[in-house]
Amino acid sequence: MILGTLETLVRQHFEPLQYAAFFGALAACLLAEALTAPAADRSRRARWPANWALTAVNVVLTGALPLSVIAAGDFALVRGWGLLNQPWVPPLAALATGFLLRSAASYAIHVAMHKLPVLWRIHRVHHTDRAMDVSTTVRFHPLEFAISLPLLVALALLLGIPPLALLLYELFDAVMAVFTHADIRLPARVERALRLVLVTPAMHRIHHSAWQPETDSNYGATFSIWDRLCGTFRTRPYREVAALRLGLDEWQDARTDSFAWLLRLPFSSGHHSRGPAARVVSQSERSSA
Repeated sequence: MILGTLETLVRQHFEPLQYAAFFGALAACLLAEALTAPAADRSRRARWPANWALTAVNVVLTGALPLSVIAAGDFALVRGWGLLNQPWVPPLAALATGFLLRSAASYAIHVAMHKLPVLWRIHRVHHTDRAMDVSTTVRFHPLEFAISLPLLVALALLLGIPPLALLLYELFDAVMAVFTHADIRLPARVERALRLVLVTPAMHRIHHSAWQPETDSNYGATFSIWDRLCGTFRTRPYREVAALRLGLDEWQDARTDSFAWLLRLPFSSGHHSRGPAARVVSQSERSSA
């Protein structure tokens, strides 16, 4: 009864809740960045137009795509598809398991985006940002959403993830995506405590490092448990994280600030950034890691 009431409330107000979660987190993190590191990134005037343009395109695109992960969850529920829709699975256990599986799916898709060259060509748009702040949150090529969505729909159908779990995860992920990309430095003790469970800004900043072993780590979007379980968790001394060289070594110039160039990047020739020879890394970066 309680879960049913909660689902009804969330469904009735989901769109405003989603916008409130994303833009509320965006406003809070922008304010935190302004207060804690007002001069941390002097490149914002060059970077932000392309980043916010991609954000606008992707927000419109996600609303226009004909597929919906939540609709897939509804479809599976009505037909009794998937493990979590079996009558012997308690509703609360199905909700918690479905929430965790949705998080694990984001981790797995993110790993695939790095490991498969054809997907990396698309995902590398996100990693070409030479700095990192809240504007990096939705700096993705639109094709990435078009590829990820069918995979998530298939997962919802096959596993029977409860619609409420999918609804709650979307709200949680909207906040976490902004938080993990924010250019904010938490107190060291808070950082260490949070990353036992959640992905933190420092943890995700390592993922945006220009050194490939660090780029190929910390794939989690929400929970840090997946990186720990799969051996992809990586850390650095806290004082070094803010000074990390970010982006991709192949493109450390003004092209990365061009909206048109970013849209063309998946179709351009050039490095795939895979393999040890793909990056030129200074000795200091190697030793400090």
